[in-house]
Amino acid sequence: MDTYIMALGSNLGDSAGTLRKALARLSEDRRFHLEKVSSLYRTRPWGKTDQPDFINAAALAGWEGTPEELMAFFLQVEKEFGRKREVHWGPRTLDLDLIYSKQVESDTEFLRLPHPYFWERPFVLVPLEEILPDFTYKKETIHERILALDGYSEIVKMGKESGNECRCKGEE
Repeated sequence: MDTYIMALGSNLGDSAGTLRKALARLSEDRRFHLEKVSSLYRTRPWGKTDQPDFINAAALAGWEGTPEELMAFFLQVEKEFGRKREVHWGPRTLDLDLIYSKQVESDTEFLRLPHPYFWERPFVLVPLEEILPDFTYKKETIHERILALDGYSEIVKMGKESGNECRCKGEE
């Protein structure tokens, strides 16, 4: 079984509820083994900025199958949650991305792993740091990378019980 880092996001409807339900749906498949999940974070849109804020999270999961089968499973679950791919980087009910795996690399039209933009996106890195604080990539720690991107400035960690928000780790 290979281990993967995944990113989750939503900015349409009950985004927090959608992310929780999506993780439950993924876990229904016997091949998918959820190991760690970050808190939820409110983040500004990236790429196409004229849309609602996103709720994002990161997770670590094991998968018994090929990475292409996992990506196909992600696309199927996105569709089950009403995902429509109409606008590049546009609003979405659910976004599930494969981000990284120590065991697997892929550079095909269907799957690029590591994800080509993950090291540039604080909305992926801040939740990822919560579950893997010692993660390094290209000889740089995740914390150093987030600081270099000023990544804590626009991301708000959401409170678990009350839904209240609090500042995330590293913010001054």
